[in-house]
Amino acid sequence: MNNAKMDKAAGQAKEVLDQVTGNKKLEDEGKLEQAGASIREVAGEVADGVAGTVGKAIDSVGNAAERLKEKLSGKG
Repeated sequence: MNNAKMDKAAGQAKEVLDQVTGNKKLEDEGKLEQAGASIREVAGEVADGVAGTVGKAIDSVGNAAERLKEKLSGKG
């Protein structure tokens, strides 16, 4: 389980404890932990998407450079 998922689970546990004990501070901490975990999950997904896009762009540039090299050397 990654850190964001563990934090989300911990936040949910704090909210449940609040319901049992009536401790408003735990509820607030739980909600804050869950929100932070959600933000980290989305940031990770965005980073993965950006990395994939950059990788595709690098591949495209490399392929174009290879085709140009072949044309200039008379092989293409």
